Amino acid sequence: VRSTGPINNQTKQPIKGRKVGGGIRFGEMERDALIAHGVSYLTYDRLHLSSDYFVGDVCCGCGQLITTAATKPVVSAHAGSGGGGGRRNEVTCLMCKSSSKIKKLAIPYVFKYLVTELASVNIKCCLDVDAFRRRGK
Repeated sequence: VRSTGPINNQTKQPIKGRKVGGGIRFGEMERDALIAHGVSYLTYDRLHLSSDYFVGDVCCGCGQLITTAATKPVVSAHAGSGGGGGRRNEVTCLMCKSSSKIKKLAIPYVFKYLVTELASVNIKCCLDVDAFRRRGK
């Protein structure tokens, strides 16, 4: 577990092995010990933010993570006035054909990789994003 050094290009996580400059492995026992001592933010920081943090687009309508795509550039109303506007790409779900239900979601990159691998063998993963919002309130 470390924040700098070489990473695996496929999973975006630190590589293993001290000979190649990899990080110290952080297993289930180490994770459980930190949780038992009440340092949940440290666990979140080390295992998510410093490891393979990824912000992806998810469709709240169908729950798909990998069917969203940036389709057409949109010019903001404040473009050129110094108000922080400008060009951005509109993200649309290719399954729903809708851009109104697209939300940003912070996930570990390895989860996106897992969803992509499962999709390659015809297993569909749907996320219930609204359930996270209901539980958090």
